[in-house]
Amino acid sequence: MIEENKLLQLIIPQSRHGNKAGCVKVYPNNSVEHEVVKTKVAHKLMNLGFKVYTETEFTNGKRADIVAIQNGVGYAVEVLHTESEERYIAKMSSYPEEFTLVKVRTGEFDYENFKL
Repeated sequence: MIEENKLLQLIIPQSRHGNKAGCVKVYPNNSVEHEVVKTKVAHKLMNLGFKVYTETEFTNGKRADIVAIQNGVGYAVEVLHTESEERYIAKMSSYPEEFTLVKVRTGEFDYENFKL
């Protein structure tokens, strides 16, 4: 567990300030299924008490679908609809190590039972 401030320093300021906690960014180039599940995951995490940021850019230039932070623990959540396992694995190595990477497949997402 580290300070929330240190986790936020790994997110570029424009992404942090232009992407307020609790707001969901929707991109028209993503599939509807991807965006619906991203919104449901964000909603669930907010209800569990996490600060949630969507389409968040890290200082290394990589972007996560969702960043969730609570009690000094950070998660980078990737929603996968058509992406391959290989692409997911490649993303794993590009995110800051301070964040735990979580994958959510659109066809397998269960709102009621989802937790980090």
